[in-house]
Amino acid sequence: MKTLNPILVLIILLSIGNFSFGQKDLSIYSDIDAVFVKSYWGNINVVGIDASNQDIFDLEAVYTDTLKKSKNLRQLSDYVSFKVENRKLYIETREPKGFESIDLNLKMPADLFLEIKLEKGGNIFADNMKNGVEINILNGSVNLERIGKYALVNAANGEIVANFDTLDEGMPISLVTMNGGVNATLPDNSKRDLRLISRKNGFVLSDFDLLSDEKIINLNVRQYSKKPIINTARINGGGALLFLSTENGPISIKKNRS
Repeated sequence: MKTLNPILVLIILLSIGNFSFGQKDLSIYSDIDAVFVKSYWGNINVVGIDASNQDIFDLEAVYTDTLKKSKNLRQLSDYVSFKVENRKLYIETREPKGFESIDLNLKMPADLFLEIKLEKGGNIFADNMKNGVEINILNGSVNLERIGKYALVNAANGEIVANFDTLDEGMPISLVTMNGGVNATLPDNSKRDLRLISRKNGFVLSDFDLLSDEKIINLNVRQYSKKPIINTARINGGGALLFLSTENGPISIKKNRS
């Protein structure tokens, strides 16, 4: 009788083990337009998968208990719930028992709309979401890369970074935080009516020419202002609203030259 190569056996076992660690196949939810993720404590990482690989739609979760011991979840049912209403998939973690957290790593079709609500604290990262994102977060940073159409972000405490590949020129963009910098990168041909607010410790950096009726304090000067910076301006003649606001921190508007 022929025996299997020990190395091959090890590879097979590792593959099986890796697949079982908290990975839930979500491809059964094919008839949806949007995904809503709600969590309490923990990081949320979302990657949009392009059309050629849209059979990839899954979720992995890592649980950390009150003693700060972490484990990959083999079974998600006790920790994460799933339901579909009005063509939207709702993914929600359970309410925390003590100071526990659940990190979520989601791969989903890039053409679905994404909404995230992080109730307590953690960081949010989303990449390659082509149909817009809306985010509410209490405590933590937001990093958005290769976003399409628009974004609405409300943060109580944390920096916001948003890099847009394409825009729907008829839809507004709003990036608002109470504490931290706000950084937006837009296609170089973007046309926007800009409203910017930095109430303290701010300055404004812009790759775009900002046409404003009033002088913008510390425009392209890396020096923290002792006065509030509150201005309206036009980018490339104006268009839909671009609202960038922080109570404490600088604002940056860059051109996406790719």
